[in-house]
Amino acid sequence: MGKVTKAVGVAGAVAGAMYLSKSENREKVKRQLAKINGKEDSSYLKNLGKPSDIEDANMVNEGAMTSVQYYNRLQDEKSESK
Repeated sequence: MGKVTKAVGVAGAVAGAMYLSKSENREKVKRQLAKINGKEDSSYLKNLGKPSDIEDANMVNEGAMTSVQYYNRLQDEKSESK
């Protein structure tokens, strides 16, 4: 049983190293870890929308759905105009 456990551990470590070799995957993992720890990365909030919309992003984070509904309506209007 010890050899199988070691083989699975090594395979997992190699797979994790291969996944994290891409910078975009490392950023995804960092954002997820920040969410788990209850910390929001300011660059992550900036990527949600324009930097002027950070207040809206904070409201959504706190549970307000008004800005989400507003954003969805704007997206629907954009897609209908195309």
